[in-house]
Amino acid sequence: MNIQPFLTELLDTQGIETFSHLPNLILIVLVLLLMWIGKKAFDLLTSYSLEYQLVKADNKAISIAFVGYLTGVAVVIEGVLEGESSSILMEFIDVFVWGIIGIILLNLAGKLNDVIIFRQFNNTDELLNNQNVAVGVAVAGSYIGCAIIIRSIITGESYGWALDIGLTILYYILAQVAFFLYSILYQIVTQYDFHKEIKDNNVAAGISMGFNLAAVGVLLAIPLRSSFSILLFLAWFILGSAVMAFFRFIMDRIIIPLEKLDEEIHQDQNWGIAFLEGCFSIAAIITLQAIFS
Repeated sequence: MNIQPFLTELLDTQGIETFSHLPNLILIVLVLLLMWIGKKAFDLLTSYSLEYQLVKADNKAISIAFVGYLTGVAVVIEGVLEGESSSILMEFIDVFVWGIIGIILLNLAGKLNDVIIFRQFNNTDELLNNQNVAVGVAVAGSYIGCAIIIRSIITGESYGWALDIGLTILYYILAQVAFFLYSILYQIVTQYDFHKEIKDNNVAAGISMGFNLAAVGVLLAIPLRSSFSILLFLAWFILGSAVMAFFRFIMDRIIIPLEKLDEEIHQDQNWGIAFLEGCFSIAAIITLQAIFS
């Protein structure tokens, strides 16, 4: 047995040259600063003490919602770190400015979703007073989905500050409209009122909705990574929504033929089936991306 190639691979120095970017480690400090700013922004825009709810009140609903939000902040920051700049100073400025813009857009998306998608109940009241875990899970999914979209909007080739900001606002608005339209479609294809189920602390319904919103975020991010075409964006949304609904139908008829999916979520409040449905939603988007990208 010739072990020479194996030993050569073990001692291969390829990739070591990337450590020439050690000065860029200063960006780690900036990332931590942006995460802290994101936490402060969340705290500032809520009517309660986040730290008290997380530590003293042991409010799991708010903890889950905040985890979804902070994950969203990390997704946005990871996106802005992908860009290339002429110097470490310019990269520092770009990451900071676009990180702040991303955090603002994510917080705004959270407020818009509270009013538009989860309009039939008071999110703050459900999270704070009722410690409604179903609401926390659904809100966490909406944050992650929005963050994935924002990440795709603010990354890529720069066309100058004015045009970059204009395109960011345009596609941010389109994405929020798409989120709202999908929530209507989701209500049509389900046989239960997801607003009522989530308000009644049906965690399975919250998981299902949260996963679907995250999947829509992944879906809408796909065309934004390659083009600013509105037609392509709309085509992906229409096709992706249809495929997600089809995957849900197939899951209901083939994967769990003995029971109805909606009954498992609505009546039995089955977390496992809700996670399975979410898995199928993500699988639908992964399949589309593999076929058409």
